[in-house]
Amino acid sequence: MSQSEWNTQPVTGEWNSAVNWSPAELPASKAVFNGSAQTVITFAADSDAAVESIEFSESAAGYTFTFGPGKVPGLTISGQGVSNTSRKQQSFIVAATSSGHDNPQLVFTNNATAGTDDIYYCAGPISEQGYGGGVISFCDNARAGSARFKVWTGAEPPPQYRKENIPSTVGGEVSFSNSSSADSANFTIYGSLGIDGDTFANVVFHDTATAGKATFTNVGGTVAGGDGGNTQFYGSSSADRGVYNNWGATHEKANGGDVAFDSTASGGDGHFYNHAAVVAGAYGGVTSFNNNPPYMDAAQGASAGNGSYFNYGARQGEQGGGGHLEFSAKYGSPTGADATIVNYGSAIENKSSAGHTIFSINLPSKYFPTAGNAKIWNHPGSGEQGAAGYTEFSVYSSQNGSGSGSGSESFPTAGNATIFNLGGCTARAAGGYTVFSGQSSAGGATLIAYGGTNGGYGGRIAFYGESAGDSAKVCLFDDGELDIGYHTAGVTIGNLEMTGGVIATELGSEVSGLTVTGELSIKSSHVTFRLGKQKEGGFAFNKPYTLLICSALSGLTPELFQANSIDGVEPSFAIVGKELQVTFTQQ
Repeated sequence: MSQSEWNTQPVTGEWNSAVNWSPAELPASKAVFNGSAQTVITFAADSDAAVESIEFSESAAGYTFTFGPGKVPGLTISGQGVSNTSRKQQSFIVAATSSGHDNPQLVFTNNATAGTDDIYYCAGPISEQGYGGGVISFCDNARAGSARFKVWTGAEPPPQYRKENIPSTVGGEVSFSNSSSADSANFTIYGSLGIDGDTFANVVFHDTATAGKATFTNVGGTVAGGDGGNTQFYGSSSADRGVYNNWGATHEKANGGDVAFDSTASGGDGHFYNHAAVVAGAYGGVTSFNNNPPYMDAAQGASAGNGSYFNYGARQGEQGGGGHLEFSAKYGSPTGADATIVNYGSAIENKSSAGHTIFSINLPSKYFPTAGNAKIWNHPGSGEQGAAGYTEFSVYSSQNGSGSGSGSESFPTAGNATIFNLGGCTARAAGGYTVFSGQSSAGGATLIAYGGTNGGYGGRIAFYGESAGDSAKVCLFDDGELDIGYHTAGVTIGNLEMTGGVIATELGSEVSGLTVTGELSIKSSHVTFRLGKQKEGGFAFNKPYTLLICSALSGLTPELFQANSIDGVEPSFAIVGKELQVTFTQQ
């Protein structure tokens, strides 16, 4: 490979000037940098320089390469890439105002690599008070190596935002396309600095690009209404084995750092850490699925893959929203696939301060999310005032509609997931819980509620509204609870296993009872019901209410069941065919 050497006494610092090189022609193969009196390298306006590799020798100084705005890439590296044996940091600073990933200033293509951890790349605006940001692009099979990247944006709104009131999401960006990889690089990504909360820095994966083993730090938002740093996956790209830290916001009404999966992208085997916000009124870090365009076919969507997702509640003085995971299904039908999801509790009272996972749709919609085969752990709150970690399956109405279809035939479902709701482990600590509301469904999931210890409350499973139990299996231990009292009609499930446990419902004109179509397994000396009177009224003494319907009841005795008194009147139970009935007989 022929090579060109940067002169020790160049005339200028411009790459595109042949007199600065030996021999006196622009490098096309290998560009070598040794010691030099000029270590700030610039590029001519609309430069389209191209080289196969850049090498910093053992005697090289610490160089800084600066790229400004341009209609074409200032430099394309297409061969071996960048290598550094100098032990000094080499810096590539892309400071521009781009219109997206198709307008890069620095490009790595073919099999080029960005080099080792002593090579630093920065993509951002021309100044902190400027707008937008520059773009570094990896194409074909190019790799980010183990280099370090900073990605940020400026405080000024982009021109189209200022003139037409149209938000722009073009900040500094590192883009991976085709089959390129982030390799084992390290990325720090920052959010909005100004009033345009939709402009933030991005690391974006397209096509079949992968994140490799890279590390991504998405910094939480620092201004009101602003977003945090973002890592985004589109097409069939994959998070691979990357590590992702999404930090909570540090300013009221700001959003946390974000990883977003759209199209049919996958979480791969990635590890995702969604942290709580520092201040009250701020939002925690988030990982989301199908929350952004483009629209997918109804059955298609992004996947959590085999990833591990950790959602942290507000602890250690944090006062804001908890880290969370969203399967929003606005533009596709995402799945929890084979993920491991952990929702930790909070030390403060606000529900949203806990770590949580939400599977939801806004009606009308042709999309729906499923928990797939995921394993989900909902942890208890921290202390008496703390909020517990939770998983929620929800359906919301929308007056304007989502624009994605004329109606919905499917709703959020727990699929074949296993969801563990852990009891509190200190006095009066709330247990982790799972809630189904709207027309959501438990599918064929296994739902487990464990009892509390040391005076803590049990884990909880709740069905509200018109939600469906379908063929799910419910397992209750100790004071773990199944709450169906606020359901609009009776709840039907597949199987019920009770080693202790509590079933809660309300009595009145329309009793929400429980139907078990499959196996009823009771492994304790008694079954406990927690009964109340419906707020709408209709409760009557001396009237039998059906609490449970199951063919297996015929082999049991009424003495197995117990409940609380109501207005000082004790309950009496009877088994009538396949029904368990309770009556509060008033003398």
